[in-house]
Amino acid sequence: MDKATRTNQVTVFGPASLSNLGPGFDALGLCLEGMGDVVEAWLTEEPGVHLGLCEGTAKVPRDPNKNTATRAALAVLEQADATQGIGMRIRKGIPLGSGIGGSSASAVAGAWATNLVLGAPFSKVELLDAVMEGESIASGARHGDNVLPTLFGGLVLLSPTNPAYFSQIVLPGPLPIALVLPKIEVLTQVARTILPQQVPFTDAIHNAADLALMVEAFRAGDWERAGMLMMRDRLVEPVRAQLVPCYAAVRQAALEAGAYGCALTGSGPAMFALAATNDAAHHVLEAMQMACTEAGIEAEGRLTAASAEGVRIMEEKHAE
Repeated sequence: MDKATRTNQVTVFGPASLSNLGPGFDALGLCLEGMGDVVEAWLTEEPGVHLGLCEGTAKVPRDPNKNTATRAALAVLEQADATQGIGMRIRKGIPLGSGIGGSSASAVAGAWATNLVLGAPFSKVELLDAVMEGESIASGARHGDNVLPTLFGGLVLLSPTNPAYFSQIVLPGPLPIALVLPKIEVLTQVARTILPQQVPFTDAIHNAADLALMVEAFRAGDWERAGMLMMRDRLVEPVRAQLVPCYAAVRQAALEAGAYGCALTGSGPAMFALAATNDAAHHVLEAMQMACTEAGIEAEGRLTAASAEGVRIMEEKHAE
């Protein structure tokens, strides 16, 4: 490794993401502005990954093989045949089990930070296996619908069986989003166990058509049409909505407040709504939060937007 380009210590931001977006189960994800996890990493003489301070939650696993950030970092070290190790600190900005890609944000940030400290031997595409290895610790399988938007940014369409086949959709303009995080934990592994193993043929055709039309609406910047289509899922969201007691009330409140569409993200409990402007999104968010309150559920609200920028450096220090 060229010592002149070697990074001694780096701080990386892994953004939150939406996934599924209605009919796009396991196939569609969107990177978000503002929210995310922060990973700080540095080289150590001792091999392996050594986890130090974790802020933001007491539930972050300490075992490097059970933590998404450290497991992804271990995979990068193995991929690079590194003889040195990594020290790591994590600041969780995404609540666990919230549905906005907390496990993916940590996995991507951990992998990218490790890659940078090693001198960036790999591109983002070359890190796909490592970040999905980290994500699998939380979800129980190698799913890319949160990982890829966090890694690359933007709206990403991917193959559920082989996430290496993916396409980034460039959004033609700003997309304001109202996001509520009900204080209910819904774990991805649990939310997958309730899904049907077989579905009606007509429902499968319906979802496939709506996903294609929705992606085209996003590509065209037709947020109103995209919002309408993302509420037409017949396969997954109707089942998972049962895990979120305030689901129906929040969705109705968002639409009455002028949202183009409202849906669960991932396995929930987070729900998001598309809006025409930031002011409209603020009005929608107030209505969604009020619906949570009236349902007796405490919830955090965030105004956010689609982000074209994925994982990124916040700070780095170079070895002399």
